Amino acid sequence: MNDLIDFLVVARRETYAIPDGTDVGDGTWHMLFDSGSWRYRDRYAGTNPYGGHEIVWRDGSVVWMQNYMAEIVSDLRPMEEVYDFQREVLGQPDRNHLMRGPAEFVRGSYCYVNSVEGTLARFSGVETISYAGTPVYRMIFHGGVIG
Repeated sequence: MNDLIDFLVVARRETYAIPDGTDVGDGTWHMLFDSGSWRYRDRYAGTNPYGGHEIVWRDGSVVWMQNYMAEIVSDLRPMEEVYDFQREVLGQPDRNHLMRGPAEFVRGSYCYVNSVEGTLARFSGVETISYAGTPVYRMIFHGGVIG
């Protein structure tokens, strides 16, 4: 599990800061990161709402994955600004809380909260962003180790 955690920290730092993924050509985009025997892919579709999944392989076998669905829930702030804040938060992975972002992150009027049940091995949760106390974004996700 520690190897998976170490890899996810680096993979997320390297991919979440990217504003746009690579067009796969089938209506989806993805971000890839490889390191030795490890491979990470985040594949998604849409902008609002959007959904996708993250998969981690080790030695060619899937070992972990996460599915997610999200949307902007208010027009209080521009969508691009909300997603820029989200990328800032997710680009700083917390090895003790790798199911999306940290438990909480605040910058100015923005507040990110990640409520999770379970551990990296099996979890579900809700990621929210609010601006000046008003919810502007919501994601539901779940995942865990694949056997």
